Amino acid sequence: MAKTRISSTDLTALIAERLQRFSECPDGFPLAVVPDHAHRSGWSVVMNAGERRRHPSCVRRIETIARQLRRIYLLAQD
Repeated sequence: MAKTRISSTDLTALIAERLQRFSECPDGFPLAVVPDHAHRSGWSVVMNAGERRRHPSCVRRIETIARQLRRIYLLAQD
């Protein structure tokens, strides 16, 4: 199955939208999608180190969402 190309801005918004469903993640949790050639999808999610320490369950949730979305989306080249 071919993967859909998506911008980092749209992918960040998609992840943030999915996070709203879960109570362990506060509203406005700071995250960004950046190019990362270590993954076949070409992207990775990064977060503030302090927020990672304060909300470890949210970090696990984000990693799960990212794993799901990597099966569907490739990061579009700017």
